[in-house]
Amino acid sequence: MDSDQGELLADRYQLTSLLGQGGMGAVWRAYDQRLGRDVAVKELRLPEHVAAEERATWMARLDREARAAARLKHPGIVTVHDRITGADGRPWIVMELVAGGSLDDLLRQGPLPPERVADLGRQVAAALDAAHRAGITHRDIKPANILLEDGRAVLTDFGIAGLEGDAALTATGVIMGTPAFMAPEQVRGLPATAASDLWSLGATLYTAVEGHPPFTGATSSAVLVAVATDPPTPVVRAGPLTPVLAGLLHKEPDQRLTMERLRTQLDQVPGTASPGAEPPADPSRWPTAPARPPATPPPPAATPAPARRRIPRWAAWAGAGVVAVVVSSLLAPDSGDASYQDNRAAAEALGHPPDFTIVSKERAGGDQARVRYSGGPVTGDPSTGQWNNMASWMEERPGVENAAIPTVNPDCMTNDVGCVWGVERIDGYSEPTILRARTYAEDGILLLEIEVGARD
Repeated sequence: MDSDQGELLADRYQLTSLLGQGGMGAVWRAYDQRLGRDVAVKELRLPEHVAAEERATWMARLDREARAAARLKHPGIVTVHDRITGADGRPWIVMELVAGGSLDDLLRQGPLPPERVADLGRQVAAALDAAHRAGITHRDIKPANILLEDGRAVLTDFGIAGLEGDAALTATGVIMGTPAFMAPEQVRGLPATAASDLWSLGATLYTAVEGHPPFTGATSSAVLVAVATDPPTPVVRAGPLTPVLAGLLHKEPDQRLTMERLRTQLDQVPGTASPGAEPPADPSRWPTAPARPPATPPPPAATPAPARRRIPRWAAWAGAGVVAVVVSSLLAPDSGDASYQDNRAAAEALGHPPDFTIVSKERAGGDQARVRYSGGPVTGDPSTGQWNNMASWMEERPGVENAAIPTVNPDCMTNDVGCVWGVERIDGYSEPTILRARTYAEDGILLLEIEVGARD
């Protein structure tokens, strides 16, 4: 089936390279000819001997995966763009291309420090919370289903997810999931719940920090017995994560940490290890990533900054100025790929604000680089502390003299443009830096978007 390379699906998606495959499916890198972007495309592969009834069940399961993920819009959940049917009747799912390996790939190089695992836990917990609120139980949380991209953790593979209102797709007594990460109630054949996902998250975080799952055995059946009856292997590396793991791995669902308590405890883990500290995973094993990892250019040389002239952080910016900032980003001339690569390299070297994670990186108007950061769930306007953190972070980036928050439009967080910052550069600074920024909310998530380029 590798001969599918080059095939054009739905007169739109051209398969370019095989990224990964398993017993019942494969994931391809493809080019969306209509929108001019790379995507990941998942196909269902079934042996010829599979009976018609079982084939229909697997096809329904792929449809369920597409519908489950498509219901959700969250920076920590892979985005589903489309569900199509090939010329031979096989179903395919078109998804965002996540440019990184899985947590499972990364752990092949060794366990991670507790602070890094806590950060991953916070992100996956936020994604799970969004799924559970939408009535979706993932039912297969494990390291292989968590993709990593520039510090961002992305939950994928909703193939056996449970959706409220859907009929079951498994026969009574059939266990679906991965033994080492299944909750005890799943092992006993009971329905999986949100608490079951929390158990699986606990087993995943345990594996990430300890280097092995909490329950092991010579065979899958031995692992299932251990999950149902034995205590987890005592931790030796977890440190401040120990209470979190113990709280998630209770045998009885009603004794486990709730989502609220879990996120509170993860927030109490001191410090956060930089995601850039670990080497990249083997790209040949990436399930939904480019065939080669993107090059990481060195950060641009720092330019000495003169003393800053402060303007009030809560300064009001005229509405005409806000419009000018947005329009300029759309009409900026394109000065070539070399300039864009320089701007992208500078953008990547900026890092991210405290408590924010990178959501996406793309080309903006002309040769500028646009980066979006997620600050997690938000209700209404950001807090004063969040505004100050964003402003302080931008003002500490090379070339930025001052960053001020607009107050002229009290509804800016809810309109289409968002709250546009006034970003003032350091006089004489000519290297790529933050040219403009805006803060807005999307589906209850706080987002900061910046555009990086050189000023003439």
